[in-house]
Amino acid sequence: MNIILIVSEGYPLHFSANNSKAEFIARGLKEHGCNVTMIDNPFGTKGIDKEIVGVSETGINYYIFPRKGKLSTILKNIPKIWQILKEKKQEKNNFVILGMTLYPVYIILALICTILGYKKTALFHEWHIGCKQPNFAYKIEAWLKDKTFGFFLDGIFPISHFLQDKAKIFNKPQLLLPIMASYNRKRYPYKDNNCFTFCGHAEYLIRNQILLNAFKKVVEENSTAHLILVLFGNKKQMDTMYQLIKNINIKNIEIKTQIPQEELYRIYDESLGLLIPLDPNSLQDKARFSQKIAEYVGSKRPLITNNVGEISHYFIHQETAEIISYDVNGFYKGMKELINNHSLADKIGEKGFEVGEKYFNYKTISDSIQSFLKTI
Repeated sequence: MNIILIVSEGYPLHFSANNSKAEFIARGLKEHGCNVTMIDNPFGTKGIDKEIVGVSETGINYYIFPRKGKLSTILKNIPKIWQILKEKKQEKNNFVILGMTLYPVYIILALICTILGYKKTALFHEWHIGCKQPNFAYKIEAWLKDKTFGFFLDGIFPISHFLQDKAKIFNKPQLLLPIMASYNRKRYPYKDNNCFTFCGHAEYLIRNQILLNAFKKVVEENSTAHLILVLFGNKKQMDTMYQLIKNINIKNIEIKTQIPQEELYRIYDESLGLLIPLDPNSLQDKARFSQKIAEYVGSKRPLITNNVGEISHYFIHQETAEIISYDVNGFYKGMKELINNHSLADKIGEKGFEVGEKYFNYKTISDSIQSFLKTI
């Protein structure tokens, strides 16, 4: 079976949730004997001056394209994708897994795959209609994408039950493809501290200060409490973040950026609890399923989150996660609960790990993907 993923951006040089998910899919399929190739999306990768071809540390063949302008980059990279697909094509069992790029570009890619004789599937990971769009044109693009993308495909991989239901209008075969992680990595021992960790985009904390205000209440009552923020964002966003923490005057907060994967795992494993806020009023949070959750539960430390979207399908309060209300008091109580009961935190972490191993293990999921592809 020959499988091409056109999902990533800068894999394996750049770290992102999208690249992580694509790599787990590729690794699992390769371990099942498939020929797998990762190709950059047509927009290419920022900071890359020329095309890079190589093999990742996990043995995945990859192609990275330069990004120089928007339209000119697309016009240069689409013929490259055509050529790669043509060269990689085998006599039979050729499949492409597409990502959700700009809609006109997505259609072009789907048509190229059809002409070259590939079976087409796509990762359906976002309800774009529910995302904030910069202008009316992008709102139309999002609507067209969500309402028509499946008509160009032979199969669909929705990430959530919400999106699985939305994709029924296409009447195409579907396989629910949740978040993915590896559960046999090295783990670091928990150091019996009161440290919490949030990993995500700085923009979220700038717009919504629930976590910061909740931790301020916690640390005012317990001086041993500590919060690590592993943040992504541009210089302006990071400067705003530092200023925000200074203005709110919160103690015991440490910010980390651009850290190696192994250090990130160590931080997770040594934390008392891992924070992932989900807004019940956000259609985006109801539709998506954060890849970060699969990584969090792999640490055997408890997840502190909200009952939104996919959470209720996999987790139970104080059994496999600490599920709290989406407000300052909810996160305050969630953190205090674990500070006051480390044995409960350990128990939830162990049970949460079992959930991950059962439902999010890339090895098991990749077996399902291969079986699904054989049916379309």
